[in-house]
Amino acid sequence: MKTKLIKILAAATLALGVSSAWAQGVIHQGEVIDTMNGGGYTYVQVKEADKTYWAAGPQVEVVKGDNVEMSEQMWMTDFKSSSLDRTFDEIMFVGHIIKK
Repeated sequence: MKTKLIKILAAATLALGVSSAWAQGVIHQGEVIDTMNGGGYTYVQVKEADKTYWAAGPQVEVVKGDNVEMSEQMWMTDFKSSSLDRTFDEIMFVGHIIKK
């Protein structure tokens, strides 16, 4: 039940574009290694310095090799995307993905 509630809150936060201080977080920048769209969201695998991770935010057009900037909102583990039929071990939900 707790996991389901967290997933619902994360989706609602992304859908509403929450701009409160709580939702504004660390700014991340990196190179897109992989990307896909599903359910109105863009999923990007990003290489930032020596770390590689997945992030999801409002749908935008990006391609492999693009440099992006994202504002961190929250991290989730074992996140199941029903639109992609895929589970991400760890994923960062972001308020925006901007191509640099």
